[in-house]
Amino acid sequence: MSSQFFQASPIKLIPLIGSLLISAAPVQAIETFEELDKTCQATEELTNLCEGVSSYGAAVMAASLLCFLEVEGMLTKENLVLTWDKWNKVMNGDSGSPMWNAGAEKTLENFPECSLKP
Repeated sequence: MSSQFFQASPIKLIPLIGSLLISAAPVQAIETFEELDKTCQATEELTNLCEGVSSYGAAVMAASLLCFLEVEGMLTKENLVLTWDKWNKVMNGDSGSPMWNAGAEKTLENFPECSLKP
């Protein structure tokens, strides 16, 4: 059977060869903030993508910290809610961010006892 594979039409092998070449192509890694900033500013679509990822990540970190502090007894429910509201306003102004809320909601899966309600 393996001999049939090599006897196949060369045209049938072109997609396989193309896939192998693409998989071997080097990938440019972003290693500095300047490279990241330049990439994020390249197009409006990339700017929106980077802003969304940033908002999501910031919400995960903020919610994780606040919920952890509440669970450990270092932050009251009232202070948690007040702090979250302040951070939310700083990050999003008067308009809510879907990615901010998504990051917080995902975090709450790990902190079911947390008083945070995005």
